[in-house]
Amino acid sequence: MYAWFRKARRAVKNELKRTHARFKRSRSKATFVAVTGSSAKTTTVALLSHILSGTAKVKTQAGDNRLLSTLQTLGNVRREHDYVVCEIGAAGPGTLKPIFDLIKPSVGIVTLVGLEHYTAFRSKEAVAKEKGALVEVLPQSGLAILNKDDARVLAMQDLTKARVVTFGQSEADYSNDELISTALGGLVFMLTHRDHQIRLETRLTGAQNRLAVSAAAACALELGVSEETVIQRVASFEPVFGRLSIHAIDGGPTFILDTWKAPYYSIPMTLDVLRDCVAPRKRFVLGNISDYAGNPRPKYRDTYRAARDVADQVIFVGDNSHRSKATREEIEAGKFVALRSIQQLSNYIKSTAVPGEVILLKGSGTSHFERVMLDWETDVRCWSDACGKGKDCVKCGLYNTPFAEHRGKAAKLKSGRGKWLASWRSTPRLT
Repeated sequence: MYAWFRKARRAVKNELKRTHARFKRSRSKATFVAVTGSSAKTTTVALLSHILSGTAKVKTQAGDNRLLSTLQTLGNVRREHDYVVCEIGAAGPGTLKPIFDLIKPSVGIVTLVGLEHYTAFRSKEAVAKEKGALVEVLPQSGLAILNKDDARVLAMQDLTKARVVTFGQSEADYSNDELISTALGGLVFMLTHRDHQIRLETRLTGAQNRLAVSAAAACALELGVSEETVIQRVASFEPVFGRLSIHAIDGGPTFILDTWKAPYYSIPMTLDVLRDCVAPRKRFVLGNISDYAGNPRPKYRDTYRAARDVADQVIFVGDNSHRSKATREEIEAGKFVALRSIQQLSNYIKSTAVPGEVILLKGSGTSHFERVMLDWETDVRCWSDACGKGKDCVKCGLYNTPFAEHRGKAAKLKSGRGKWLASWRSTPRLT
C-alpha cells in the first residue's frame, strides 16, 4: 500500500513539473538550442554555452540529459535568459520527441550516430530514427546543424523545413579538415567557412574533439556571435571532467580521464589520443566495455590487440580481464596486466608509475576510474566497485569517506545542522 502511495505521489509531482515547465517555456523569449547524438553532446553543449555566455545570459543543461532534468531546467528558466542550451539523450525508441515537444527548440544540433545503447536500439538505423526527431520538430524559421561526415546524420536534412548548416571534414559549410596540433590539452585546427578561415586554439585533447568544437563554433557564428568572441571563448574553455580531461601530477604521471562512458565504438578514437602522445611511457587502462552487440569475447580481445600496438602496457580491470587473450609471454613481460578492482589498480599504478608517463583511463561512469587520479592528490577511502551513483566522484564529493558511511554523511550534510556543522568545522580559528 505504501509503495503504491509513493508511486502515485511521484506521478503527481512529475505532472506538476511538466505543467510548470510548459508554462515557463511559453513565457520565455529565449532562443532554445537542443543537442543530441550518440557522443560529443556534453562537450558541445558546455562549449556552446561558454561561447554564448561571453555576450549573453545562458541557461545550460549538460551532462544529465534525462526528462526530469529537462523539466527542472525549463522550470528554472528566467526572463533574463537569452539562450537555453540543452543536452538531450535517448533512453530508448520514442523517448526523445516528448522532450523536444516540451523544449520547442528553434535550433537543433546532431553530433553523430553510434550504436551506444545496443540493448535499446539494436541498430544504427534505429538510433538515427530516434535522433532525427530533433530536426523534425524544428520550425521552418529554425536552424539544423548537422555532421556531414556521418551519412545518417546528413540524411536528416530531408526531415526538416528548417535551414540546414553542416560541419565536418569534407566540403561542409564549416570545414575542420586542416589539423594543426593534437598535443595534450592543445588541439588546434582551422575552421573554414565560405573560403574564410579562423584558427581555433583549444585546451582539449584528441583530434575527434574537432567535432564538438566545430558544432559549437558553427552554431555560435550562425547565431550572430562575432569571430573574435568565438576564438577567445574557445581558447578559454576548460575540458569537461572525465571527457578526455588532462590531469598532470607534479613529479608523477599525467592522467587522461575518459571515464564517463565506454561504448565499444568509441575505443579506437580513444586509442588515437594515446597514439599521438609523446611520453617516456604510455599505459592504457580499460574497465568494462558498455552495452555492446553480440559476444563480448572478441570485443575485449580486439581491444587488447589494438591497445598493445599503441601502449607500452595494457591493464584490464574487472570481471572481463581474462578475455584479452594475452599470451603468456606478454603477461610475463608485463605487456598485459589483469586486476580485479579499482583499488588494486590504484595501488599498482602508485607502485609502478614513472615521472612524465601518460596513463589513459577508459571506463564507464559507474566504475569511477577517476579515483585512481584523485588518490594521487588526496586520501581516497571509497573503493566500492559498484556504488550505483551516476555522477562522478568529484560531484559526489564523498570519495574521502568509506562507502559504508556515505548515506549517513550525505543525510547529515543535507540537514541544516549538517551544513552549519560543516561550515563551522571549515572556519579558521585562533588557537
